Amino acid sequence: MKHGLFAAGWIGGIGLLWLGVLAAEPYEPRWDSLDARPTPQWFQDAKFGIFIHWGVYSVPAWGPKTKYAEWYWNDLHRKGSETEQFHRRVYGPDFEYIQFADLFKPYLFDAEAWADLFARSGARYIVLTSKHHDGYCLWPSEEASRTWGRPWNAKDTGPGRDLLGELTAAVSRRPELKMGFYYSLYEWYNPLYRQDVDRYVTEHMLPQMRDLVETYKPWVFWTDGEWDHPSDTWKSQEFLAWLFNESPVKDVVAVNDRWGKECRHTHGGYYTTEYGAGVEGGHPWEECRGMGHSFGYNRNETVDEYRSARTLIHTLVEIVSKGGCLLLDIGPTGDGRIPVIMQQRLMQIGDWLAVNGEAIYGTRPWTKTGIEKTFVVERVDRTVDFDWHRGSPDGRISGDDFTAEWTGWIQARHSEEYTFELEADTRGGLWIDGKQIIDNLQEYRQWGGIGTASVRLEAGKKVPIRVRLIEEDRNARIHLRWSSPSQAKQVVPTECLFSDARRNQGDGLNARYSSRGYAACYTTAGGAVYVISLGWPDDDGLTVDVRPPALPTSRTRVRLLGRPGTLPWGHDNGRVR
Repeated sequence: MKHGLFAAGWIGGIGLLWLGVLAAEPYEPRWDSLDARPTPQWFQDAKFGIFIHWGVYSVPAWGPKTKYAEWYWNDLHRKGSETEQFHRRVYGPDFEYIQFADLFKPYLFDAEAWADLFARSGARYIVLTSKHHDGYCLWPSEEASRTWGRPWNAKDTGPGRDLLGELTAAVSRRPELKMGFYYSLYEWYNPLYRQDVDRYVTEHMLPQMRDLVETYKPWVFWTDGEWDHPSDTWKSQEFLAWLFNESPVKDVVAVNDRWGKECRHTHGGYYTTEYGAGVEGGHPWEECRGMGHSFGYNRNETVDEYRSARTLIHTLVEIVSKGGCLLLDIGPTGDGRIPVIMQQRLMQIGDWLAVNGEAIYGTRPWTKTGIEKTFVVERVDRTVDFDWHRGSPDGRISGDDFTAEWTGWIQARHSEEYTFELEADTRGGLWIDGKQIIDNLQEYRQWGGIGTASVRLEAGKKVPIRVRLIEEDRNARIHLRWSSPSQAKQVVPTECLFSDARRNQGDGLNARYSSRGYAACYTTAGGAVYVISLGWPDDDGLTVDVRPPALPTSRTRVRLLGRPGTLPWGHDNGRVR
């Protein structure tokens, strides 16, 4: 059995939800008309897709660990930024971003091998960045080179190839896969965009989007970079009316909700979240996230930044149980390779889906998401100095909505006033000798916050210390530093922290991490209820909450996916055991 997946089947009264058919044409270029078009059923059934961020930014392939590497050019313009410092050190002060286009030579790119890997992963659709915010195109776009005043596409620069076309052809030869494109509406430094947005939209953006649709016929059209202007400026309604009424993919194409700064979770197609918790209300939705933090390949990320296969599978299961799809990103290298760790993760997910895909593909949420449980991890941490980015302290703890608390004793080196600095994201607090001296109550969200306070300590005297973190979403970090007249600012070191006041040598603080999560998730399809256990059940077996009208009958059968035969079961007070 793989990752403890169970299927309890044939419970009456459960049916497919949201099947729908495409509404009658024509669609008018108004949101009330366009929003009436249902998201195609194939997309709602697919559940798992692969995002690919690949372009000129894949050559430097670098960013701070809390940044997206595909934003390299934008960060390069921030004087004194880590990216600018890296660039000057590695490439020199006179090397311009546009010169990376000639270094972008994907000699090792093999579209057929990529497509084979995607099929093996169990994914059902692919979304490739046709053009990111830097404006560089992976297909031979005439508009790109014309408005930029230089070759600015893969055919006319380093690659010398239609990379998008090659991958589209390879994916299209795998019947289980569907090809789609990401397209950024805006471009950071496009001369025409900066000079005249209306002309940019009419002469550059709309022709590019129609070219992609008419030439390559995508199943998904995934827009981004919409936040500068409302949808009227982007002429999004006009494009979507053409896409839904006249284009060669009018009956099958799925679109997202990033069509203007007012559109997310409001207009377009399915709703999108990014390192988020999902969307309530029954509207089709999709969560996108990377295996690490960055979408584009980031050489600065270590193996610790990459989520385990187990975590990724749990993420997929939870998203599907809530009615969403997971769009999991990979970032190929500038020479055309998919990093081995990304290949491995995809194959591990594929191995799990090969056994358990029946509980994922084509399913819908059941009457409840799953069985919730509080997960707790206790240990001794040597310091309070962590930056988990968008991960978590432990695989058993959720990456969002967790709490952490450190308790013990602190011993100063000098008898004087110490200034404590607590940097916490989302919120934190610090208590010394039973008194709270820092209270970061503001919701700092992605950017975090720093609180400071001073207190007098006596050399060699241990006093109680307590540190608390409340993490809500996105990045998670906490750093406890101190300074004094005799000591420069530093992270409070291990030798000054004690898990037990009786210890003679510092060892750190007692840490307790906790979060609510799912011990099991439910999905349903074709009258069956699937119970996906996210860990091996207790000795008493697996218990499933069942309420009318889904009560079991004498016809109910319980089976384990991947194994022949049925399992014994019982029913008591609304629970199947």
